[in-house]
Parts: sequence; structure tokens; C-alpha cells
Amino acid sequence: MSSPTTLLYILFYHCVTFIIRIDAHPIRQETVEQMVGGLISLEALQWSQKSQIELPVCELCHMAVPLARLLIEIDICLGAIHEYKHVVVEVLTKAHLTDQQLCAITFGCEKQSDFPVFSWNVTFPDKPKPPPQPPQPPAPESPKLNVLHLSDIHVDFGYKPGSIVDCSAPLCCRGGQPASGNRSAGFWGDYGHCDLPQWTAKAILKHIADIEKIDFVYYTGDLPPHDVWNQSREDQIYSINTINQWLVDLFPNKIFYSTVGNHEAAPCNLYPTPSIRSDNISWLYEVLADSWIKLGLPNDTRDSILRGAFYTTIIRSGFRLISLIT
Repeated sequence: MSSPTTLLYILFYHCVTFIIRIDAHPIRQETVEQMVGGLISLEALQWSQKSQIELPVCELCHMAVPLARLLIEIDICLGAIHEYKHVVVEVLTKAHLTDQQLCAITFGCEKQSDFPVFSWNVTFPDKPKPPPQPPQPPAPESPKLNVLHLSDIHVDFGYKPGSIVDCSAPLCCRGGQPASGNRSAGFWGDYGHCDLPQWTAKAILKHIADIEKIDFVYYTGDLPPHDVWNQSREDQIYSINTINQWLVDLFPNKIFYSTVGNHEAAPCNLYPTPSIRSDNISWLYEVLADSWIKLGLPNDTRDSILRGAFYTTIIRSGFRLISLIT
């Protein structure tokens, strides 16, 4: 969602900027004299310039005006532009790339292989690669662990039973009355373009806690819903803290080995490095550090979580876990 929307915004920005640019062609002296003398109107001035406007500009206008109207009329596009506009500005102002290189990356206007800046080599040492050793399975009588893996829950706190399932937005089941004969959103959820109702998520987690014997949990993120065009930091923090409190209550004394998904950030997918000062992500890492330690991680993981939501810890003797943002 984010990448196509960002590209759409860049195209819209360049189209509109190009169209509204003032064309500084000189106006003939006789035209000025006629205007001053009141012999012609503004329409005559437009016609005097018409012959100097190149056809590609008109074609560009014909493409950009419907696009502008589409963006004005559709809240999703406007919301996405609002979410990601600062990213576009940041890239355009700070990227050490030429115009050609930026267009090659963004729109595939030219082959990236044509630009040396996009090509690099990784030199491996001369030492030959050791032959692979197939892993040996443990003996049947070896001790076993029962591991629960929770991932991509995507709980929608705005889910509304009876609402429209197949809407024009990327996320539905949030409102509206379906047309006669069309399916409406079920109470427990729907297979349409919908995320999971909070009561369904809680019921599933409670059922697992009641019937399964679990040693620990792999917990790999993506908790918020897919309304990526209309999210805020407060929305993401609410989803993280609310869902993680469910887990604390339902799975007491269980350790959750957590990692962060692409949907926890606001805007979605963006995890800027510390060198980006205008949109620091420390607000999220602070919430994750508190929440993950509350879910059982040792306190010595806090510093690395605050640096970049990564950590390593020992699960069992001889069994080390490494958690990274991928």
C-alpha cells in the first residue's frame, strides 16, 4: 500500500508543479498595446500564448487534472498523502542522487544497472566454502518443547458487524449498509477485505490458553489493522498496549519472544535510522521495550530494543535466540 501511494504522490506533485509553473515567454509589443488600449480581453492574452504552449504540456494537464480530482475526492489517497508527504520531501532534499537516478529507482524509467552508484560488489575471502553438513535430527526420546507462534493478528478495533464487506477501500467491515442481497460483515469476522474483530481475537487467545500446554511463545508482530492511510502514533500505541495486556492476562508466567512487524510504525513500513532527525522512531521502541519486558524478556534486552528493536537472549542452555527487524 505505502509504496504505490508514495509513487502516486510523487507523480501528482511533479505534474501539478509542472502545470502551474509560469511560462515566461515574452508577449509581443502589439499585444500589450492592444491590452492597454482596452481592445482585447484576458481571453485574447490566452490565445496569444496558446501557440507557444507545447503539446506535451497539454497532455500532461489532461492526465493531471483527473488525478487531482481523484485525490481530492478519495479520502484514502488524501490520507496516504498526508501520512507520507514528509517522507517524499525528505528523500528529495537529502538523497545524494541525480534526477535520473531518483526516477530510475522510483519509476523504473531507466535500468538501475546503468548507474554505477547502484552497483556494488561483495568480496568473499579466498578460503573455500566448507561442505554443508546435513543437520542430524534429535533422538525420538529427546525432550520436546511446545511453542506457540502468534503473528499478523491485525486486530481492528473499528470492526462493525453488519457493515459492508466488499467496499472500495483496502480495509472494509467498518461501516456502511450493504446493498440488498449482498453479504454483510459477520459478528465473528469475515473473509472479505476485513481484519479481525477484537472480541474474536480475545476468544481465540483464551481458547488457546485454556487447552494448549505451551512452553513459550514466538510473537512476531503486525498487531494494528490495515488502515495505513489513517493511522497515528496514538493509534499504534493503543493497539500494542491493549493486545499485549490481553496476553499478559491470558498467559501468565509465559515468556513471549517478540519482534516488531512492518505495521507497528506510523506511517506504516517506515523505520528511519537515527540519522533521520525529522521523524524519529524512538517513540515506538520505548513502547516496545516496556511491553516486551512485561511479556517476559529479561531486563538486559532493554538497551538494544531502544536502539533498534533488536535483541538476543538465551531460551535454554545451548539455545540462543536473535530477534531482528527484517
